[in-house]
Amino acid sequence: MRRLLIVLAAVCGCGSVPTPEPGAGSPPELGSSLNVRVLSDSVRLELHVTNVTTGPIVLEYMTTQRYDFEVTHPGGTSVWRWSEGRAFGEAVGREVLQSGETRQYAATWSANGVSGDFVATARLVSTTYPVELRTVFQMAAAP
Repeated sequence: MRRLLIVLAAVCGCGSVPTPEPGAGSPPELGSSLNVRVLSDSVRLELHVTNVTTGPIVLEYMTTQRYDFEVTHPGGTSVWRWSEGRAFGEAVGREVLQSGETRQYAATWSANGVSGDFVATARLVSTTYPVELRTVFQMAAAP
């Protein structure tokens, strides 16, 4: 099994996987944005990534997971994470993003009556083009 994993790492180029610094943004090859829409008792989170180069780029992944969203308190305590409780296959995957092509990933957090300031984080978990974006938003107290 160990030999197989080493071969896969050599084939996919995953041996030196770049990992983003917290809130690091996105690589220059990707135009990306995080949209947060506060509704009455939920928050819609959308991550958009666009290939801004003149040729195709290959997004590589170590599992079947492609993205993640997290909501935290400003101090960093996690309130909700989209991937929590979900299972993802342990399979190396690739997706080609053509020049000018955009991918959108979305999730909705049910706030369940909480209020206050929060930080939304969106991640593209690609090993070749990782993205991590953050923005602050506020949930108003229910009247």
